[in-house]
Amino acid sequence: MKLNINKDFEHPIYLQIYNIIKEYILKGKLKPNSKLPAVRSLADANNLNPSTVVKAYNKLEEETLIYKKVGSGSFVSSSKDIHINEDYDDFVNKRIDSTQMNLENNINFASATPSHDLFPIQDFKKSINDVLDRDGGKAFDYQNTQGFIPLRKQISDLLFSKNISSSYEDIQIVSGAQQAIDIISKIFISEGNKIAVESPTYSGAIASFKERKALIYNFDININGINMEDFEDFVKKNKINIFYTMPNFQNPSGVKWSLENKKKILELAKKHDFYIIEDDCISELNYFNEDITTLKSLDKYNKVIYIKSYSKVFMPGLRLGFMVFPKSLSAKIISTKYSSDISTTGLNQRAFDIYLKSGEYDKHIKKINYLFKKRFLIMKKLLKNNKDIFDLMFEPKGGLYFWVKYKKENFSNFIYKSRVNGVSLLPEKYFNLDNKNTNSLFRLSFANANFDQIKRGMNVLISLSKNDSEDNIQPIV
Repeated sequence: MKLNINKDFEHPIYLQIYNIIKEYILKGKLKPNSKLPAVRSLADANNLNPSTVVKAYNKLEEETLIYKKVGSGSFVSSSKDIHINEDYDDFVNKRIDSTQMNLENNINFASATPSHDLFPIQDFKKSINDVLDRDGGKAFDYQNTQGFIPLRKQISDLLFSKNISSSYEDIQIVSGAQQAIDIISKIFISEGNKIAVESPTYSGAIASFKERKALIYNFDININGINMEDFEDFVKKNKINIFYTMPNFQNPSGVKWSLENKKKILELAKKHDFYIIEDDCISELNYFNEDITTLKSLDKYNKVIYIKSYSKVFMPGLRLGFMVFPKSLSAKIISTKYSSDISTTGLNQRAFDIYLKSGEYDKHIKKINYLFKKRFLIMKKLLKNNKDIFDLMFEPKGGLYFWVKYKKENFSNFIYKSRVNGVSLLPEKYFNLDNKNTNSLFRLSFANANFDQIKRGMNVLISLSKNDSEDNIQPIV
């Protein structure tokens, strides 16, 4: 057996051997109960130290991928005896960022970033050229820390359509929602402060709060938001600084909060004196004209900091978003933004301002709504048609993903086998506080997969689950 070992790669050689053989087994290239090469034979064939091969074989045995017979050698296990470690595969995960998946050769159900073919390159190119013709070198100067004023005025006007009445002076341009969350964290969170989040929730927010050494408390999502009785009981007994939420098409559940719960959380914020971070990342993708009232539009008490990013609905690499804040926080937010990066890139702000004024943004949103709705409907149909395998936890009416429970056994094995067969998923551990998979849940996103890929990818998942108890696991074509 000749293995493709890279001795210059930072990953230990024994783990490379382990991962290669593991993939061979799960793809069916090595049949159940077939004998592996002897340690000395494999070492000689690949110019390796035998002790390195022994270490790889021991790890394969620990994970029940192989079994050993004294005096006979090592053999491939039957699939029903294989239980992939919950940590999955270090070799694969070293190459995968949990929030920005780069899996060009796979069917990518993990990423919530739209595929490149949906980026309005030509229209935005014109906006960039218009800026350069109009502003010349000014486009590359440091901008006002709070943001390019014409763009902030435009955003202020557009917010009126969401019933958010806000002056441009109360708007801060940021380099994406993550920067906004980091800025707010620096202002409101010191070590030991208590904050509350939905569960599951966005991993980037959890990372920011953990970095500030906050005490984080999570509240389970239901069809209407979170359980308000539990939350109210908690804030009566505990002083929290902030509550982080995505009330419209929440990531990863897709849940849209009820209007009653939206009003209730605002009352609790006033009564118990905490701020709400409202992250509106995806409400434009509203396929059935749902009521997507924002918390900010209902906020009579100046308790909501509203965040909006253009990553999921426009182009992520633009690194552009904004936040709307109560006037009382103006000085702190602007100074914290300045200490972070002085200002968001001027060329992008100026070009996006022109792009908004041209009306092309509205056309783009209509286009992607049409395309994503088609993807949404086919994926939902395939999930519903396979209720013996998948349980759809909620039925979203917008957004880019479904929150799904795998109903069969051996969830970690299913996640790994899907990867080695060319389909990438994002399991629940990326969306909870303890980074564990305990409920066999995963996010299934159609943002980066076209109509044909959705059908082929779902066929892989269905086939893998149906073959789960069979010895001969063949790669799905």
